[in-house]
Amino acid sequence: MNKNSYTAASTFPVKLLHTNILNKEKIMPVHIQLTPTNACNLNCSFCTCGNRDKKKQLTLREIKWILRVCAKRGTKAMTITGGGEPLLHPQINEIIDYAGKKKIEVGLVTNGILFKNLEHHKNLIWCRISSADDRIPDYDSIRYGIQINPQTDWAFSHVVTKNPDYKIIQSLIDFANEYNFTHIRLVSDVLNLEAIPSMDIIKNNLKNDEKVIYQGRKNSTVGTECCLISLLKTVIAPEGIFPCCGAQFAIYNQPRAMIEKMKMGDIKDLPEILDEQRYFNGSVCDVCYYSQYNEILKLFKETLEHINFV
Repeated sequence: MNKNSYTAASTFPVKLLHTNILNKEKIMPVHIQLTPTNACNLNCSFCTCGNRDKKKQLTLREIKWILRVCAKRGTKAMTITGGGEPLLHPQINEIIDYAGKKKIEVGLVTNGILFKNLEHHKNLIWCRISSADDRIPDYDSIRYGIQINPQTDWAFSHVVTKNPDYKIIQSLIDFANEYNFTHIRLVSDVLNLEAIPSMDIIKNNLKNDEKVIYQGRKNSTVGTECCLISLLKTVIAPEGIFPCCGAQFAIYNQPRAMIEKMKMGDIKDLPEILDEQRYFNGSVCDVCYYSQYNEILKLFKETLEHINFV
């Protein structure tokens, strides 16, 4: 397993070295992250968006417009995530299909309960199922999802709380090994980091963990004024446009929601934000997991002489 294939936060940005991210010295939105709906069928204590307006939702028409805007500007991939539970959006299959028409690959983050709502999609490249210590995954639903989309790369992302349930975590590992998942990501509850056991302790309680990526989340930095990752992997939600997937917990004591202070603009502002390279001012962020990405992106933007003498 190559860890760099499956995670970006708090890692060296290897993918930037393999991806064409500039067009006429502009950073392209190569990977957008879309929250189609804030509605959810769960109410998890660790959810970083637990106080969002659950009635808010993007329409299919809005999403198609977003995908046209982004595809025209170089988007190659889209992660459909929460917010809420994406499979609750009534047109989730139309969204994935339309992305395929725009030659956009799709990744899906879901709690794994509603795979009955998902159809087969050739452009569904990966699916990551969220779980936590207080909930046994719906393995029957997951098996159905795998059956419908056998070509998809499957994975788990498990939130480790202050009282880890090693039986649940081990069941994830066993299931992942049986069904040839690409990986299991164990990530600390970001709302309660000080109470979470170290990943070394977690690891010592598990077996057959070759597929596990241990992501403790305790090694963050503060944000930077020139947050260029906000142009590379923009988050588009019913509330508007945001710089990254950590926007909902980037400020200490932030309510569990996408707040105005972290907002780059409204949906209608998307073309101007991308064309004018209106990156987010990340100096407001107390917590950032993408500092290395921003450092490398700044270097990419520099004009160099003797470029072939590597």
